[in-house]
Amino acid sequence: MARQNGSGERRHIVLVPGFGGFDALGQVEYYAGITRLFIEWKEQRRPAPVVLHYFDNLPTAAVIARAERLRMYLAKRIARGEILDTDKIILVGHSTGGLDIRQLIWDLHKRQDHWNYVDGGFAVKNSEIRQRLDAVVFLSVPHWGTNIADWVRSHRALREAAITSVRSAVAGSQVYLLDQIESGFAGGAGSFTGAELLLAAQDALREANEYYGNPSPSRTADAQEAASELALYFRHMASDFRAIDDLASQQPDEPDKRSPAHFNDAERQEEWNLWEKHPRIESFSYATVGGRPFGFSSGSPAPVLELTIPCTYLDIAKELGGSAKTDFLYRLCYRACAGGPFQRPKQAGEVKRILGRVPPQPIELWDNDGIVNTLSMLWPKGETVLVMADHLDVVGHWHLVKERQNQRIKTGREPARIYQSYDSFRSLPRLKPKTFEDIWTGIFDFSVTRHE
Repeated sequence: MARQNGSGERRHIVLVPGFGGFDALGQVEYYAGITRLFIEWKEQRRPAPVVLHYFDNLPTAAVIARAERLRMYLAKRIARGEILDTDKIILVGHSTGGLDIRQLIWDLHKRQDHWNYVDGGFAVKNSEIRQRLDAVVFLSVPHWGTNIADWVRSHRALREAAITSVRSAVAGSQVYLLDQIESGFAGGAGSFTGAELLLAAQDALREANEYYGNPSPSRTADAQEAASELALYFRHMASDFRAIDDLASQQPDEPDKRSPAHFNDAERQEEWNLWEKHPRIESFSYATVGGRPFGFSSGSPAPVLELTIPCTYLDIAKELGGSAKTDFLYRLCYRACAGGPFQRPKQAGEVKRILGRVPPQPIELWDNDGIVNTLSMLWPKGETVLVMADHLDVVGHWHLVKERQNQRIKTGREPARIYQSYDSFRSLPRLKPKTFEDIWTGIFDFSVTRHE
């Protein structure tokens, strides 16, 4: 039974992004539309003081590096008096962000006496951060890894060539890239790959082009900042892509390069015991399952997607009627995630509740949300709610939303950014607005309650 926390302490909800979660592509938000829901929730519930934080992490770095960055972020908030001794921290992690949180908590326990020096030498002890941690929310987190990471890791040369090509193109001519994207729409590429993904690329490149839009010193500065962030984003990806190893369901050969996704049974039990220590950390999870664009045998994994073997694609056959209404990116990612070494976890938890549409039953080994195998999301502690949605729906990228007109430059020229969010994966069935609002209302409600 839940009861409202009435102690008057402030609650700090920190949104931790997943893979690629770095605020580098202009002003596009990883968590889109959440602030509006947060304000509406506070006006309706009128809880004790609650603060919402957005944390920017490295895009593809190793989980241990991402967890360290999160630790230093929290240490700074404590050092500056933003998070007081009596305040509580609730960490919300999407995808890889959930592994970052698990690594953080593991490190805080294993190195309780470690000092974090911030802002010119002010020291914050690990135990001080741990003392303030109150709860964790997991959103589509690959607790046992995901097949798509194994698939991407097996195509390293292709991945590196693609990143190098994009880095060179961005550094060489953003105007040229923008023209190429626009010609892609005219040539039908939009319908092939998913038009909204191209819209996102257009927005990012417009922001990074100082000659686009209403000329002014402010516009030039914004464009230079966006261009620098875009270049830095791909530079980080080129220099550290170890997150893909940390997300893989197949354990790496080097024991010291394992992430929490690769903990053995004994380590997982130790981890859960650490969460039970005072102050106890409570957890709440959302697991996502996307609509099935393909069908595979029940009770067994799907064949691995082999780029050199066309018959493994299954996209050509379009076995299910809904497949034709999904975009190519979703079908490709879903197919890559369906087949691979991922096995049903022995220690996985169970779904306690379904929110919104009832998904296919039972959840198969190959079911996924386009990025993560659904069975890998079943954290065994706390309540797990199953939602029929793709991987990016739950963080706000489930529909195309234009910038509010009163926030746009009212001139005869089009402003740099046109959209606030995108339907990055065109999956079926579409997520309903009420379900999206219920997801985040549930997160905010959980953040201000304690369970007896």
